[in-house]
Amino acid sequence: MRMSDGRIRGTSLRGDAPSRLELSDGSRLMLDGTVDQNEVEWRRLGRQRTAVSVSEAEELAGEEFGDYVAVRTRAEAESLRAVYDWYRDHTELLQHQPADACA
Repeated sequence: MRMSDGRIRGTSLRGDAPSRLELSDGSRLMLDGTVDQNEVEWRRLGRQRTAVSVSEAEELAGEEFGDYVAVRTRAEAESLRAVYDWYRDHTELLQHQPADACA
């Protein structure tokens, strides 16, 4: 189903969290989490997988779901930051334990 102006737009969220955004042409947008040339990529799934930038994903999502793309991208960044912080903290603990054991 295409929108009356012929442009592809987001129609609904599908699947488990995090959801995939279904588009009017039957394809779906999914945050990939990969970074190519310092840009986060979304994936457009359908007959073939296509990498799209965050701004392209927001445009495809349309007015109704554009905020979902922005919020989902920020949430992924926060999640990755939390994992990074956890590993950094545990690395520091491990580095200091051998020195503490010898003292």
